[in-house]
Amino acid sequence: MKEFSGDPEFPIWLIGDSPPKNWVDKLDFPLDAKHPARHNVWTSILDPLQDRLFRQQRRRFDTSRLYVRNALDIPLAISTPEQQQQAREKLRELINKYKPQIVLTFGVYAFLSTSLAAGQPFRTPPDTAKLLGQQFRSCINNYSGRQTNVIPLLHVSIARGKFLEAHRDFIGADSEDHDNYFNYVGEKLADLLLDSFSDEQMWIV
Repeated sequence: MKEFSGDPEFPIWLIGDSPPKNWVDKLDFPLDAKHPARHNVWTSILDPLQDRLFRQQRRRFDTSRLYVRNALDIPLAISTPEQQQQAREKLRELINKYKPQIVLTFGVYAFLSTSLAAGQPFRTPPDTAKLLGQQFRSCINNYSGRQTNVIPLLHVSIARGKFLEAHRDFIGADSEDHDNYFNYVGEKLADLLLDSFSDEQMWIV
């Protein structure tokens, strides 16, 4: 598996946690479109995001240059603390070099590791769907174009087991107005892009 796909100079990045253990030698890129994980965690958000962008301003987000990589280049389950630290140092160098404005991360590990790499550590790590949702809203509300904004999303594991509870916990108090995690996140991100980005290079109009 290659380390990344896309253009690191693009202002928006996607960061998964690590390659799936049983597929690392069969996939070409992180969050490879051939694997259902990408569609569980990203395509299901991208669809309502694009729909809102088009309805609001008759434009679409150009995903062809999205920079996509994992927080860890080997499966998390077989990694050592030293390998995890090395991966964070590498990610820190990339963030410092390219200065992406938005980094969307999938799951607790990717969010915590990327936050550390971006120099944004947590005193109390957000390690549940509820806490990730609270952090998501905080990141959206406190977005700044002068820094790298690391924004957490749920991991592919929410497609299994108690996914409805995970969706509800992530949305939190906003569940009175939203009952679908994917629509909720897609619409929030669409509004953020419309409010914060005027660069024509990232739009299909």
